[in-house]
Amino acid sequence: MSLRWRIATGLAAIAALVSAFGATGAYLTTSRQLQQSLDDSLVTSAAALDRAPNGPGDHREPGGGSERSACLPPGSYQPATAAQIIAGDGTTVTACINGAPALPVDAPDRALARDGGSNRIRTVGVQGADYRVLTSPRHDGGALQTARSIEESRSVLSTLRFRLLLIGAIGTLAAAIFGWFFARRLVRPIDRLRDTAEQIATTQDLDAPIPQGGGGEIGSLATSFSTMVDRLASSRRQQRQLITDASHELRTPLTSLRTNAELLDRGQLSAEQQTAAVKGIQVEVHELTSLVSELVELATDQSNNDEDPEPVVLAELARDVADLARQRTARTVTFDGAGDDTVTARPHMVQRAISNLVDNALKYSPPDTPVEVTVTRTRVEVLDRGPGISPEDQPHVFDRFYRATAARTEPGSGLGLAIVKQIVDRHGGTVWAHDREGGGAAVGFELPS
Repeated sequence: MSLRWRIATGLAAIAALVSAFGATGAYLTTSRQLQQSLDDSLVTSAAALDRAPNGPGDHREPGGGSERSACLPPGSYQPATAAQIIAGDGTTVTACINGAPALPVDAPDRALARDGGSNRIRTVGVQGADYRVLTSPRHDGGALQTARSIEESRSVLSTLRFRLLLIGAIGTLAAAIFGWFFARRLVRPIDRLRDTAEQIATTQDLDAPIPQGGGGEIGSLATSFSTMVDRLASSRRQQRQLITDASHELRTPLTSLRTNAELLDRGQLSAEQQTAAVKGIQVEVHELTSLVSELVELATDQSNNDEDPEPVVLAELARDVADLARQRTARTVTFDGAGDDTVTARPHMVQRAISNLVDNALKYSPPDTPVEVTVTRTRVEVLDRGPGISPEDQPHVFDRFYRATAARTEPGSGLGLAIVKQIVDRHGGTVWAHDREGGGAAVGFELPS
């Protein structure tokens, strides 16, 4: 079932429930009011009859003459349709309306006529019809029974039931129709987004315009969808650029490998030339291995992706990196930093960033010059005495495959600092690179505390 039909059905169901509850309440309330009105009419009539002259409550004083009829003319008992008098001994019953059905008299009625008491009202069946029967005591003894058929009330309630059902059905149908049109308008922006998504999936055109419009959650959905497509388009552009740059960077070592392999295959080289060719192949293989590893890490962005952030003391990480670089290269790598300032970061990723900075500094520094690693709170900086970074190169040193003019003859892929920036960006930090006073470069990053 489509969303618009679900909304229409939901609104119709709500309308049906509201109608059912409202109709039930109205029906029960009306039923109670009709019965109460009928009962009140019987009680009021009986009270009036008991006080009427020459009526059921009228009697002569002893020695005052013959007894008058206990019953009034039949029209006096309206709105009752049946009436009768129970004598004080509870045995004799006198009908007061000719042709009216005889009302049932039970033991409580006789006791009330004999001993008095409060009014008694109930529903009884007489000759196939239901009546409300009131038994009320007379002040001179005996009891008066009046009754009124409830068929009139039932007729009113039957008509009311039909009208309530009709109104409920019309209301439910109207809610369904309104819900369908409302849902159609509500879902229209979602339909446009769906069509656009299908078009993008079919054509792979991430630059297709994203329909906007709608408010609230639908507008937010359109904005989020547009943002997602923009990110995908940006990612695709970056991947294409990465492939283009990678193919360019791979071409040089592959060409060198092929040339050295062809020279060795000819068998016309001297021993020294063969040694040089093999050494060249080893160097290029090492460069290719490093380049491929960095390409995979940079392209997939999965380096330690499952590592959870935790409190990290930058000074400890930087000291470990400096010690390891000193042992591995036998170069002078100094460390300057103290304190236990911590940042919330992924320790292996941050350690990789510091290691890349140190490796980059060692690569471009003369062998007899030191590389200095300094840490100030959440700020890490690596200093060298290499050729430095020209002003025109400084804005680009963190770009992928970028090689400064002075460093293009040096080995390397141009990805080390790009990986540093990627790691720092993931942690919300900043990077920088500039010339160092007295020669060399200062490259570093700062993480949020």
